[in-house]
Amino acid sequence: MTVPANPFDLTGKVALVTGSTMGIGEGIARVLARAGAHVVISSRKAEDCARVAGDFAAEGLSAEPRVCHIGRMEDIAAMAAHLKDRHGGLDILVNNAVLSPWRTIDDTDLALFAKALEVNLRGNWYLSVEATRLMKLRGGGSIVNISSVAALHPDKMLGLYSTLKTAMIGMSRSFALEYGGFGIRVNTILPGVIETKLAAAFDGPARQAILDGTPLHRIGAPEEIGYAVLYLCARSGAFVTGASLVVDGGLTIATH
Repeated sequence: MTVPANPFDLTGKVALVTGSTMGIGEGIARVLARAGAHVVISSRKAEDCARVAGDFAAEGLSAEPRVCHIGRMEDIAAMAAHLKDRHGGLDILVNNAVLSPWRTIDDTDLALFAKALEVNLRGNWYLSVEATRLMKLRGGGSIVNISSVAALHPDKMLGLYSTLKTAMIGMSRSFALEYGGFGIRVNTILPGVIETKLAAAFDGPARQAILDGTPLHRIGAPEEIGYAVLYLCARSGAFVTGASLVVDGGLTIATH
């Protein structure tokens, strides 16, 4: 096997990162773009996609905005058609978009359950199916599903979120098994507490408790999830599929 001088080089690759207009998704997209990939910035709002793609362009990075609500099957079909027509396929898909209901199990009504299922599982599943078809056109590819440490250790008020994040691990393993013969690798990343809008909602004592319970004594940066994604998508992770990588500063081993 010929290994490029830089095993983390993504030059010439096309990557789609869902939910990439803020937080972890934006951090992932920026790392992939800096590694040389052309990144499709995607979320529900056109103005947010355009803003982030513009920020990337100002940094000299290759990116384009593309609206896609993964809870809508017609948006998934339109995204797949766009990628095929404009780029002739796809090399990398990062399923990051998520709905994060903050409810007790008793308060999780049927409408919320259905909405979360449409986004967090159905959308990721069928976008991944479309991605495998596009990756076959390129001779292979990499899918990374962003789960959460909540999949391993669920928290109160996040019962539905934790359940669907657990499902993402099973989805990755199933896709990895079925599509490995086509050169398509599928892996999962389980982030801990990352510096995002969600983490900013923790008050002083709650934030300090997280810091005290984390062996590295800090909260992660979105780009640090991006580095893990880069490893799995580049030649550096060419022999890795069906794996789950925890990126949490040691939180799960210290507090559970």
